Formats: sequence, C-alpha cells, structure tokens
Amino acid sequence: MKPQTKAVLILLGAVALVWLVVLPFYLALPDLVPAHLNAAGEVNRWGSKLEALALPLIFTFVVLATLPILLVAPIEWSEATVRGLAVFAAVGAFFALLQPLGLYLTAGDGPAFARLLDAGIGLLIATIGLGLPALVRTAPPQPICGFPSSAPVPDLETRVKGACIGGRAIAAHGGVVVLLALFGVASAWITAYLVGGLVVLGVFLCVYLKRTLEPRLPR
Repeated sequence: MKPQTKAVLILLGAVALVWLVVLPFYLALPDLVPAHLNAAGEVNRWGSKLEALALPLIFTFVVLATLPILLVAPIEWSEATVRGLAVFAAVGAFFALLQPLGLYLTAGDGPAFARLLDAGIGLLIATIGLGLPALVRTAPPQPICGFPSSAPVPDLETRVKGACIGGRAIAAHGGVVVLLALFGVASAWITAYLVGGLVVLGVFLCVYLKRTLEPRLPR
C-alpha cells in the first residue's frame, strides 16, 4: 500500500473511531449538561447535550479539510511521514473525546468534570512531549528557535538532541498537571500553572537551545 493511501486511511479511521466511541456515550447523556465552567471549576451555564459534540465535530472538520491538501500537495511521502500523521490523528482523536467522555463519566459534576479535563490536557501535553523526538525526525529541517533566519539549519542529530531536551521538559510539565488534577487541586490553580508553565518553558527552551546547540550547527 502506498504511504499516501495509508495516511488517508489512518485519518479516516481516526474519525470513524471517534464517532463510534462518542455516540453511545452521547445517547446516554441527560438532555442538559455543563456547558461552561468558571475558574473554580463550577458550572455557570448549562446547555443542550449537543454541545458535547463540539470537539468531535471540530476534529472531523479538520481531518476532512486536511485530506484534499494531502492528496494534491507536493509532499515527499514516506513511512516517516505516515507515522507523523498517525501521531496527529491520535492526539486529535484523544482531544476530541475529552469533552463527551468527561461529561458522561462525571455525570454533570462541575468540579469533577474540570479535574478530568485538566488531567486529560496534562496527559495530552505529556504524550506530545514524549513523542517530540520522533516527530522531529519526520519533520523538515527548520532553524532552532531564537536563531536569525540567516542561521544554518541544524543537522538531524542536533534537532533530535534539542527535541529530547524539550520533550522531556514538556512531558514533565504535563505529568505535574495530571498529578495536580488527581490530588484535587482547584481548577483555577491548575490552569494558572499550565499556562504559566508553558510560557516559562517556551522561553527557557529557546534560550537554552540557542546557547547550548549553536556551537554544534554546521557552518
């Protein structure tokens, strides 16, 4: 099977899997579900259970919009490219399932729903961090953040080293978010840590990678 065909089947399969999982839980939901939570994780708006389909619909739209681009874009297809798209499909499907499954599992309990979402987002971030080196191996080479556009492009070994450093830091950050959610820390504090930590990590990693890996760049 051609890599391009395999990639299309993976994306369509991810969409089908999301809806096969979502629909039974959706049918079991009550007519009214938590539609919005405040910073403390308390429900401040209830809405139709149709709102539980928002993330699956967004995921479906993104995949269907991506398929024509994959079919006509001048992509150099390989097994590595397929693996990269498979990671994209897995992460997107996981994110699409968070809301509907969370609503079902928490039975409308706002704080519990907020903690479950926080734990899911933390797990998603940790997974992305752990998979970052593999994604870098499949992505086209780009200058490391912080370098001017005229800087030489890092070789594969340098890019993977940077991805390992950054990926471990990101995975650790996501793991802490999961632990905070499991220990019942208020959703507002988890959100503040999540957003603030990502900003600090982004700045730190750009500075660190620039200073540490710049001497390793080919001249």
